Amino acid sequence: MIESFFLSIVATGFIVAFAHAAIPTHWLPFVVAGRGQRWSKPKTLLVVALCGSGHVLFTTGLGVLVVWLGLETSKFTGAVFPKIAGGALILFGLYYLVRQARGGGHGHSHFGGGHAHGEEAHGAHGHDHAGHAADTKRVDTGHGVLLLEVFEDGLPPRFRVRTEGTDGHLPDAGALTVETLRPDGVRQAFAFVARAGYLESTAEIPEPHEFTANVTLSHGGHAHGHALRFEEHDHGPAAAAQAATAGAGGKIKSDRAVVLGLFTLLTFSPCEGFLPVYLSGIKYGWAGFIVLSTVLAFATIAGMVVFTWLTLSGMERLRLGFLERYESGLLGAFILLLGLGVIFFNF
Repeated sequence: MIESFFLSIVATGFIVAFAHAAIPTHWLPFVVAGRGQRWSKPKTLLVVALCGSGHVLFTTGLGVLVVWLGLETSKFTGAVFPKIAGGALILFGLYYLVRQARGGGHGHSHFGGGHAHGEEAHGAHGHDHAGHAADTKRVDTGHGVLLLEVFEDGLPPRFRVRTEGTDGHLPDAGALTVETLRPDGVRQAFAFVARAGYLESTAEIPEPHEFTANVTLSHGGHAHGHALRFEEHDHGPAAAAQAATAGAGGKIKSDRAVVLGLFTLLTFSPCEGFLPVYLSGIKYGWAGFIVLSTVLAFATIAGMVVFTWLTLSGMERLRLGFLERYESGLLGAFILLLGLGVIFFNF
């Protein structure tokens, strides 16, 4: 029974660590930095693994404190300790569930000025996504109003076009083009495809998002043109990674400086959801701690590398926003079940 229950703790730890690593804030900065530094795919993945190791080591250091305190406490509490540990796990689980219910799906601590997550990060970002409309532009076509926005909800940014209100009519995708003109004179044309309820550009929008967008809409044998101005705003982890690649005057920084910035960004943002997993395995001593730390390292680095690789390979259509929105709820459920198991299995 003890061995089977320990395996359940190991499995839970793997799920917690892998799901945490799948959140876009743990791999999207490397995609942005890799493109900005013109790194090859293998080099980008190597940087991901290096920075992920810092993330793991800092979390493991906190785990040492958790296990040491637990072992010291168990000397005085004896047979009552499993119930104390189980009760603590239940409280952890309820905390995460309450945070989820209050809208804080994802948001762990960041020491040393890391990066914001969830709604805090998105609220500081000027582009429109998931309900934020600070950088949405209105286009009055004479036949209705269209809304042009830069959409990047945890994904590489693209243009989206939708109608204002529910009575509007979307144009055919082939009738719409957008050409961006940047301050340095670089132009880029964007074609569109039809999605469910909106049109989306087929190409990504390079950073920074500061340009004039010339919208051309063909209708009845003639075309209408509209010039719209987009301005760049600091935003979340992608902006932090973008800033890390540029020095004074927008010049590319050295690789060493960029890697150090990304390493610091990840190292001092521990996987706090794994600490209750360490707590649940205290009964197995330092041997159990080593096993759980190995699981943490493998699941975290593997998750970061896999999702970075998928994005670099062009599979950026992965919809992982739900993990960011519901991370606290998922962690709360797993940790609550662990706590109940510790108390009722009484190992």
